[in-house]
Amino acid sequence: MSAFKAYFADLKRRQRSSLIVASVCAAGVSIAATTLLGLSGWFLAGAAIAGAAGGAVMMAFNYLLPSAAIRGLAIARTVMRYFERLSGHTAGLRTLAELRPWLFERVSHAPLRFSRGETSARLVQDVGQLENALVAQSHWASALGGLIAALILSLLLSPLATLIAAAGIGALIGLSRRVTPIPTTGLPELGALKDSVHETLPFLPDIAAYRLSERFIARLSEQETALRTAREAQARTESLPVLLNLSVLAATLSLMVMTHARAPMPMLALGLLVTTVAFESTGPLLKAVAQKRLFSEAEARVAELGDAEAVPPTPRTGSVLRYGGHDYNLGPQTRLLISGASGSGKTRLIDALIGLRPMDEVPGLTALPDLRFSLLPQDAPVLNGTIGDNLLMALSPQEIAAETPESLTARVWAALEAAQLKTRVAAMPKGLHQWIGDGGVTLSGGERKRLSLARALLRQADVLVLDEPTEGLDAATEAAVTEAVEGHLKRTGQGLILVSHRPGPRRLCDQELLIDSYFLLPRRAGGGGAPKA
Repeated sequence: MSAFKAYFADLKRRQRSSLIVASVCAAGVSIAATTLLGLSGWFLAGAAIAGAAGGAVMMAFNYLLPSAAIRGLAIARTVMRYFERLSGHTAGLRTLAELRPWLFERVSHAPLRFSRGETSARLVQDVGQLENALVAQSHWASALGGLIAALILSLLLSPLATLIAAAGIGALIGLSRRVTPIPTTGLPELGALKDSVHETLPFLPDIAAYRLSERFIARLSEQETALRTAREAQARTESLPVLLNLSVLAATLSLMVMTHARAPMPMLALGLLVTTVAFESTGPLLKAVAQKRLFSEAEARVAELGDAEAVPPTPRTGSVLRYGGHDYNLGPQTRLLISGASGSGKTRLIDALIGLRPMDEVPGLTALPDLRFSLLPQDAPVLNGTIGDNLLMALSPQEIAAETPESLTARVWAALEAAQLKTRVAAMPKGLHQWIGDGGVTLSGGERKRLSLARALLRQADVLVLDEPTEGLDAATEAAVTEAVEGHLKRTGQGLILVSHRPGPRRLCDQELLIDSYFLLPRRAGGGGAPKA
């Protein structure tokens, strides 16, 4: 059994009691609804006949017991419907609450086999289908309860009425199995549209500057049309069982009326209404059967994510970085500059250093230090949220819980001050609670860079890894940031690994690792010689 199927089976096993409660309540709802409608039809027809027959008959008609039963059945149906929905959706939501983080962790530790749009669609739409499949498990009990109650009550009209109702339901089930078309989800079209949006968003300024919006809009419109076509086909697929249900129901009721034209009106009303409810009870069941292939395909696609092979852990040893035959001891006194031409592999080395890339993808790298790192990547993202939201990403929930609100706020402001952003944030109307929009759209490029730097400085780590920390800053701001980072390193005792082409921050380092496309040149910063060990 695959890792995903084993894990998913265990999740469903843990929710078995909730699913059983949902099924029992669903059966009770159908029984109560069928009995309620049949009794209501009999009661209304009987009351009408009694009223038309005259005062004496009307006075003799017992309306208290039927009305009390109707109210009791209505209350019972409402209560059981509540607990059915509560138990079924609780089981589904709790399963998803554990499944999505598990899948995300598996995906984040494995090579990405699908595009970002496709992966997103599988994590959202397909996992949502698995929730629907769990909730649909109670449909079988609901249909069975409604059918049994309807067939028993139809015996009050006649055995022939029961036979007609059973034949109609049997014909509906048989026809549904034959004419149900192949369902479609539109997931490939949705994945393609998401891919296009992901690829386009970073280049919106360039698209506007070069007036290419019409070309991109035309491309997105074509993909949106394909998605709409797939969704319309899905809607037609799901509506066909409903149309078939109504058609067979109309034929069954017509036959029942023709064969029981001389039957008492209250009993005929009862038989017709309970037969109608029996057909309605089969609707969700037939829909679940029609969607069984959708559920199976969704589970198979999610399994492809969950069964992805994780990247083997990178071997690490002490605090030594072994690269190109040279050892670099990383610790509080480390001030290592990694330099080289664009495209030589500086960022690739940093990714391997902190575990984002397999070590064997970096030639010359044979050992990595077993340390905690805090990274400022060259293209550090700023998320849609507040200033505080973006900064607190640097801390784990346990670290946040261990701090008092006052000490945590002081740490955040200290990180902003070290990134030379404290004055700017303090001037904002809501300070740390200021909403900065999607990708930090309300901030300038330099402010977004410094906000990401503050996030890296806030994290408690052995070594600070900065990739072009002053890119996009003017000379005065760069000098202030460099001085503040130097003070931060002295105050915290963190080591530093730096990638930068600018002379300002490079003065912080006393070692240099020069990467060439074909060979490695370790040397002292500012001159020749071997690196410090």
